Amino acid sequence: MPVAEAIQNLLSTIEAEKGVEILYACESGSRAWGFASPDSDFDIRFLYRRPFPDSYGIELGADTIECPISDDLDPGGWDLRKALGLLRKSNGALIEWLHSPIIYREKAAFLDNVRQLVRDHLSVRSLANHYRGLASGTYNTRIDVPEPSAKAYLYCLRALLAAHHVLKTGTPPPVPFAQLIPIAPPGVQEAIHDLIDWKSTASEMASPGKLPVLNAYLATGLPALAATLDAMEEDTIPTGPFDEMLRHWTLWPSSFRGPRLRKADFTLSRVREPDLLLFEAVSGSRAFGTHQERSDTDLRGVFVAPPAFLCSLEAIDQVSDARGDEVSYEVGRFVSLLAANNPNLIELLFTPPNCLRFKHPAFDLLKPGIFLSKLCRQSFGNYAMGQIRKARGLNKKIVNPEPEVRRPLRHFCHILEGQGSISLDTWLSRENLDEQLCALVAARHAPGTYAVFHDPSGALAYRGLFSKRNAAAVLCSSVPKEATPLAWMHCNLDAFRAHCRAHREYWLWVEGRNEERHRTNTAHGRGYDSKNLMHTLRLLEQAIEIARDHRITLPRPNADWLIRVKAGEFTYEEVLGIAEAKYLEMEAAFEASSLPHQPSLQIVGDLLLNVRDAFAQK
Repeated sequence: MPVAEAIQNLLSTIEAEKGVEILYACESGSRAWGFASPDSDFDIRFLYRRPFPDSYGIELGADTIECPISDDLDPGGWDLRKALGLLRKSNGALIEWLHSPIIYREKAAFLDNVRQLVRDHLSVRSLANHYRGLASGTYNTRIDVPEPSAKAYLYCLRALLAAHHVLKTGTPPPVPFAQLIPIAPPGVQEAIHDLIDWKSTASEMASPGKLPVLNAYLATGLPALAATLDAMEEDTIPTGPFDEMLRHWTLWPSSFRGPRLRKADFTLSRVREPDLLLFEAVSGSRAFGTHQERSDTDLRGVFVAPPAFLCSLEAIDQVSDARGDEVSYEVGRFVSLLAANNPNLIELLFTPPNCLRFKHPAFDLLKPGIFLSKLCRQSFGNYAMGQIRKARGLNKKIVNPEPEVRRPLRHFCHILEGQGSISLDTWLSRENLDEQLCALVAARHAPGTYAVFHDPSGALAYRGLFSKRNAAAVLCSSVPKEATPLAWMHCNLDAFRAHCRAHREYWLWVEGRNEERHRTNTAHGRGYDSKNLMHTLRLLEQAIEIARDHRITLPRPNADWLIRVKAGEFTYEEVLGIAEAKYLEMEAAFEASSLPHQPSLQIVGDLLLNVRDAFAQK
């Protein structure tokens, strides 16, 4: 079968098997560049689009299609959304595809549109930098070696010349290498032509040996190119034209309507407006029945991004306030997390009526039975046991507070004396020394150890002991060779860094902690975060309930007992024993459960599209 016919059959097979429409297909690499070897593969590259349900359902799917090489045919393609996102960044590989001299399939209008997009919104610096990276990488790894291949030489030279073309003209470089060669100096041009002739009869990775003329050109040209690019400013490329291109060529229902929003428009107040809001409820302790008078009010919501936003290069998963007390999920993200049996979101499907603030009729399509599965064994159980580790870890912060002011490096410095040591400050005071007249010299082969010198006259201009610019550094000075150390000092820099890390973590925790919760943990004095362990037991109980009854009861039937756990009425060992027993009970319940191993992603994907459609029809 002729190669051209085999390529067309291959593209049609990909469309049928993958459920896509190929908008454009071309040859890439050495055949398009004009220096293929007799055994070169056919590098077939294409752009495709999928039907709207496949593009914006629960499974966004891979944004690339890669197929194994067969009969020298090497096909690979990019989804339209991915391609336009990369095109906005002036991706060099994609721009070359779009200007390949060998085209296998095209929608003429699409190719015209996308090439115009390149002309109107090209980042000269980004595209030239792409070629700089290719040239430098090839030179460092494949040319600066004992036997560089002809292919490596040509790849590197083409990238360097392409970068020069972009910088000179502000346009994409021609794909055929022959059109770039005139940019090179005459002697280099002759060496390139000789190399191409040699490669045309050689195997793909054969080496012509080192070529001094080309080596010299690359060795000077690459650093010069890098200096030019590093001095250039970044280009600012708008998103709007690429979004419009995506909307125009995406197969989405023309009946879908909605506002055209940017990602920045999705604020908590905006997603609560009727044209976006799908669901909102009070969650957390008030839904569990374990709240107290001063408990926070946690709000969780779900919103529906309009189709016009879905058909853009931006994406939105969720919006929240700074503390995470209020979080709203885009319905695609929400359904994806439900399919993963995320505990916090599964619980929302069982929101008690008194906690419900708003529910659009389309939300009722999200029935718990579609999502509950044996994945809850891990998502609830592992999360619960993680809370035990977290509770014990927080004990260190509860009972070992850090001082408000971090200890300085000097507190970790000691003078060696006899079989022990004394603090640096104690030694300086005892010897009545001015530390600004002191000097340190690092001891060889003894990290952290320094000889200490002193010049009472100040004539030697010693620098002192500690840096004023860097709180984590000592200062070393030049001292006369005949000078005798007064003492030897050890600086425990590792201990200082550990203290700085602990201090930083502690005060970040203090800044973000719930003060009411902290007072409770301090008051009961059990040495653990009792709220964390209360949640451990609650999660394990809910997991058992899911396995046996395929539901969750909210508020919790034993809320009073859980409140006692939160109040610290039990020791850590008592709660841990209860948790371990419940964990074993959960394991047994899931072993005997009739739940599926995981939700059907096909059903969940169709459901998400039904929810979007039902919401759009309101």
